[in-house]
Amino acid sequence: MNDYREFNRAWWNEVARLHADSPFYKTDAFRRGENVLDPIARERIGDVTGHHVLHLQCHFGLDTLSIARMGAKVTGLDFSSEAIATARALSKETDVPGVFIEADVLDAPADIGGFDLVFASWGALSWIHDLQQWMRTAARALKPNGRLLLIEGHPAMFALDDHGGDGPLTVRYAYDSPDPIIENMLGKGSYAAPAATLKSPRIFGFAHGLSSILMAAIEAGFIVRKF
Repeated sequence: MNDYREFNRAWWNEVARLHADSPFYKTDAFRRGENVLDPIARERIGDVTGHHVLHLQCHFGLDTLSIARMGAKVTGLDFSSEAIATARALSKETDVPGVFIEADVLDAPADIGGFDLVFASWGALSWIHDLQQWMRTAARALKPNGRLLLIEGHPAMFALDDHGGDGPLTVRYAYDSPDPIIENMLGKGSYAAPAATLKSPRIFGFAHGLSSILMAAIEAGFIVRKF
């Protein structure tokens, strides 16, 4: 099962800098001094002034550094070396401080801990085959009474196919399954760089239903405060 991560890592390494330059992400607005964290996340995250925040699967750090602009002391973690390098460069360029660690969220360094908040959003869990380990990583990173803020699309949405935006929505993928969803990507673009021609051959995703997500959190010791 570990082999799938190498395919996914290669894809994220290839798209990291493309995404940083894509209008899909509001990197230029961030460079101009704006906070580009999406409104749902900004509302849910609340006042984080002085808080230590760990952002899991931070990609190239745009949301991480936006949280830093809200007054938090931030650490971003991602398994893509290109994403981490891009995040560090963006932090330096904009003079917004942040620590960025290259590591797999399922094999995070044991000394990552003491955080007030662990944050992840929009499409993080669909890359993870072991939800229990993901939740254990999040729980271990928190200080007592710390919280996890996980913002995701509904799993039913991920089961649907819009046929490239031109057709009706149909159920194509599993709602909840341990089996990977394998997508051939050779020669295609990404969601944020559709015109690109990528060399990474395939990516692996995973379908997690609401019960699986919530039970993994509960088994890791979390108390669900809001859903």
